[in-house]
Amino acid sequence: MRAGQACFATLLVTAAMVSAAGDGSAAQDRIEISRGADRVVYGSCVPSLKVLNNTAMMLDYLEVVLGFTLKSGESRTLEFRSRYRDGIEQPIPPGSTANLTVQPDMSRPLGVDCPDIVSVTVTDAICEAGGKPCTGVIAVDPSKR
Repeated sequence: MRAGQACFATLLVTAAMVSAAGDGSAAQDRIEISRGADRVVYGSCVPSLKVLNNTAMMLDYLEVVLGFTLKSGESRTLEFRSRYRDGIEQPIPPGSTANLTVQPDMSRPLGVDCPDIVSVTVTDAICEAGGKPCTGVIAVDPSKR
């Protein structure tokens, strides 16, 4: 977590998202983040993340930082955001989905093709709602589908 920033939501990293089949309460008060499709931009892999807001909160800002281990043994990080920190607000309403994107002008590209990614881990998550840190659980599944 970054110095000076508090995130009171519980970060839950899972290998597979919890299925709420048959029990709607299992997914309540959870912000579920999963890996979307990867694409190649100018020869560099750009992964994507999808968020499902299963809370009663309007999410003002959401950021997830993933660490990537590459075939070469190098490690890189990418920050996925719901919007620019000081940009136009794009809140994520309760019950809706949105994409978290990497702003290329604020992040160093991975610099490798998508199959060169060996593993992915979650290193940080920041969530704000109503000008305060989010409450509840942030469940992140960084594995590719």
